[in-house]
Amino acid sequence: MRRCLGTCLRGRRWPAPSMDNGTKKELPCPMMGFLLRRVLNPNFAADHPENRTRIGMLEGWVSALMSLVLCVVKGWLGLVSGSVSLIADATNNLTDMGSSLVVALGFQWSRKPSDEEHPFGHGRIEAVATLVLSIALLVVGFEVAKSGVARLVNPKPVEAPLWIMVAVGITVVLKFWLAIFARSLAKLSKSHVLEADAWNHAFDVVSTLLVVLALVCSRMGWAAVDGWAAIFVALFILATGVKFAREAIDILLGKKPDPEEVEAIHCIVEAVDGVLGVHEIMVHQYGDVKMVSFHIEVDANLTVIRAHEIAEESEDAVAAQMQWRAVAHVDPVDRSHPFFDELFLVLNRYVVADPELIDFHDLRAAGTESPYTISFDLVTGQGTGRNRYDAIYERSLAMLVLAFGERVAVAEIGIEASVDSAPMVRKQFCVIPEPRK
Repeated sequence: MRRCLGTCLRGRRWPAPSMDNGTKKELPCPMMGFLLRRVLNPNFAADHPENRTRIGMLEGWVSALMSLVLCVVKGWLGLVSGSVSLIADATNNLTDMGSSLVVALGFQWSRKPSDEEHPFGHGRIEAVATLVLSIALLVVGFEVAKSGVARLVNPKPVEAPLWIMVAVGITVVLKFWLAIFARSLAKLSKSHVLEADAWNHAFDVVSTLLVVLALVCSRMGWAAVDGWAAIFVALFILATGVKFAREAIDILLGKKPDPEEVEAIHCIVEAVDGVLGVHEIMVHQYGDVKMVSFHIEVDANLTVIRAHEIAEESEDAVAAQMQWRAVAHVDPVDRSHPFFDELFLVLNRYVVADPELIDFHDLRAAGTESPYTISFDLVTGQGTGRNRYDAIYERSLAMLVLAFGERVAVAEIGIEASVDSAPMVRKQFCVIPEPRK
């Protein structure tokens, strides 16, 4: 029934990647492998919830410890040299320590099993941890910017002997390793919060390099560069905070699923024997737990027991191939009407040719003879806004008139998005105008 939007994923399996293969491929240094071998459960894949939690806690505690060391070192160097940009960078590392603690504790809390108050577990606490991390970045960004502006208004000489510059350079190397460490673990675990922490460490490397530049310029007598470096560091921090705040809020509010995932569900369910079509796919994510509900169309002449079996087979197919919990709703379709097949073929060609439509369902025809009363629901792609519905109605009505002339008297057309919580919009049209009395 539905039009294929791309490469059909029918029969595609979604297994968890091998932990051994993923670990060997993603880790760039032996130290990371050593740490992972101490914490991972070899019975599960690297992105399995059990190992995902362990990886997150490892990254969080390692980052927190190293950030504390860097904060103390940079703070002392900043006091000795009088560099506001170096003190700002130390403050940034202090916030990194707090954020990394939030990451570690967030993964630890997410391991809590479901309970009466949280029947779907505590998986979304990872998004909360990301939001806390982003808020911390925003606060630090504003404070660093204030320090930079103050130094520009009141420039002061900076004492930057060579040994201080070498020490700051060593902190850059340590932070660079920490960024690679977090990024590698983020790839293994497929964790957004670890990816956020990795980017945070990467921007710390850039900000510390700016501090080094400011120290070099101060040795040459350009004291104002120290203030400008602090401001640039603040811009990096603020941009990162805004980016990950938006991502965390999207997850907490319920963002749209990936179109490829929706396409995969279509192909998996339509491959089940007895399924005539699938629509109204709803995806809900609770951390590692994903749930999906959908409507399937089956022949109205089937027994209730057989229709129920098809629904269960559809749920099992999604659970087996995507590891999601699935719930199927059955919509019976009566294909016995003599006008049904012709109407189905015309409507199918129309949907395939229209770039704003991807599917149709609940097709019905009524009446013992021409002109008939028909009804159907059209499904738009995720990129089609509701402001386009009137134009779609007009095109659909024109298509019916052109294809069937006076053989259709009344048409009831519904339009809905492929993934949307808003109700369907339905309109009824008199294709053949009623005669005036």
